[in-house]
Amino acid sequence: MTFMPLVFAAGCGHGGAAAGPAGWQPMPGASAAWTTGSGANAQQYRYVRRQFNGTLQDLASSVTIDVLLKHRGAKLLGSVPFAPCPGTAAVATFTLPGGATLQEGFAARDNQSVQTTYVRPSGAPADPAVTAAMQSSLCITPG
Repeated sequence: MTFMPLVFAAGCGHGGAAAGPAGWQPMPGASAAWTTGSGANAQQYRYVRRQFNGTLQDLASSVTIDVLLKHRGAKLLGSVPFAPCPGTAAVATFTLPGGATLQEGFAARDNQSVQTTYVRPSGAPADPAVTAAMQSSLCITPG
């Protein structure tokens, strides 16, 4: 697996909340999904929490396999710990056919998994509001 550094600045929160990125609009008819931009500049963010009885490594393998099966031709660029809460969360980055960038954030703790999905145009920088939403969702701490 290739590792690429992803730097996210901020501390951990209590996590687990299904909060969308600040300023983004809920996607009509979808639960825990938000969007911003339109056309070639459209970006999407989704959140899901499930029961999960495995380790972060187990979840990393599952996420990678799921993305590669769902998006035929996708390429894994790397998977790294999520800097605000290393050891409990990670982010896998993929390029999708057509050139979009997909970042799958995931965390596993206390028989729960949390996954965030962020799709943006290739070459577009990560939206800081998404980083904050990912941190809120993935950094699961007691309290």
